[in-house]
Amino acid sequence: MTKVTYQYHALWKVLNGGKAYEPLWYQVQHLHSKVDEGFSRIICRWGRRAGKSTAVVAEIAREVTRSKETVLDIEHSPIVYVGGPNAESAARVWDPVWAAFVPPDDDSYMLPLAFLHESHDKQRGLITIKGGAKIYKKTGESPVSWQGERVTLIVMDEAHDMPEDVWENCMPALLDSGGRLIAIGVAKGKGRFRSYWHRGQGSDPNFYSSAVPTTANPIIRMRAEAEGKDVLQYLRDSAEGDLTDDEFARQYLAEEREEEGQVFSKFEQYFTSSGYPAEHAKATGPHIMGLDLGKLHDFTVAYVGNVATQTFVASMRTNKIDYMDQVPKIVDLYKSYNCRFIHMDTNGPGEAVAEMLRAEGCMIAPFTWTNATKQALISVMVREVERGHITFLKDDDNLKKEMGLFEGSVSPGGVIKYEAPRGYFDDAVIAAALTIQKMHRNKSMAQNPIHKPYIKFKSPMNRSFIPPLPKPKVAVA
Repeated sequence: MTKVTYQYHALWKVLNGGKAYEPLWYQVQHLHSKVDEGFSRIICRWGRRAGKSTAVVAEIAREVTRSKETVLDIEHSPIVYVGGPNAESAARVWDPVWAAFVPPDDDSYMLPLAFLHESHDKQRGLITIKGGAKIYKKTGESPVSWQGERVTLIVMDEAHDMPEDVWENCMPALLDSGGRLIAIGVAKGKGRFRSYWHRGQGSDPNFYSSAVPTTANPIIRMRAEAEGKDVLQYLRDSAEGDLTDDEFARQYLAEEREEEGQVFSKFEQYFTSSGYPAEHAKATGPHIMGLDLGKLHDFTVAYVGNVATQTFVASMRTNKIDYMDQVPKIVDLYKSYNCRFIHMDTNGPGEAVAEMLRAEGCMIAPFTWTNATKQALISVMVREVERGHITFLKDDDNLKKEMGLFEGSVSPGGVIKYEAPRGYFDDAVIAAALTIQKMHRNKSMAQNPIHKPYIKFKSPMNRSFIPPLPKPKVAVA
């Protein structure tokens, strides 16, 4: 793979003993350039031996030589946390940093960045840089130690194995400084690393994520060529007998594989609906709406479903908008498609929004939120999707991603719990489930030709009442 010379930072010229720092193309494209572009969460899902150490040291060197920031007349130097889930993994990312900055005790030779070194404490895992910047070694074995104030950069290796307590403690440490997270790991596990990676694949302006397989590493390619093999075959031969196909894909190809606990499967084939404009709604239907209200960081999502065809025909998704501004948008969608009612959670703040919607002429079908009702709600959606009775909007990438990540678990007491993984969202799944539950209850037999029929049990318990459209008021002379 072709190397790309990237020398915009003067310090990087001495990083490799005076030679110009020449990062690999993917180190430039997926890490260094993304720091320049201002992303505050850079998530690197890179295969084993993809080459992270040199790039990480370069970014740490850039960080600790930044100018101090003055906030409320107080100067703050950069603070960097470097670590992994345990002492061994933390050492793999910490040792190259130590070797770049800390000279030997006898000063027998000079390291590339030793001229920046002021002091160090090996026991504490601390390097102090001239000018006041500090670099700390951290491990996941002590989650509380990741707490801090005005941390400007966190470099987290083996992030897929990082305990949830660490994420909970370290992310607020970046808040005051507007600091940056660089998380590196493989496609393994269902923790916050995976959630953040998927957020980087979406539209969140703070997140950037990349997947780089081990085959991109030129050293691996050279070894394969020396043995006269294709690089992929070289890796497969090396891992033969040690890894399953799924493990090989996660560890070397940076690919996710379906794991135990995934709720929805083989659902992508049902994302085929093109929807239709509101002016066509009167000739079809009836229509209903499912609504999930977002909180501070979540999204408000609404879906309009055609009960006759069990098809999603329109949607709305908003974020960081006050409820007073959301209500007119919801009402407009509701009235445009002549919806019969809105199926929504009316617990807590939902009741206030429901009252505002009622005042605008919307009929509300309340949903009371408990673990039991949520379990029943998701169960209906899982069943209807597995039977092929639902058609989703074909361009709804947010729902497709949320369904792929949505998880189910069973507690020791036998209680089933459904939820999004830590650090991700389930707003679209909940809104879709609210829509599907009511569509199913009001239409037992699907009409869409791609749907598979199933037995219709004629029972009052299987049907619910769709209120008629309100009659227009006629002025009396």
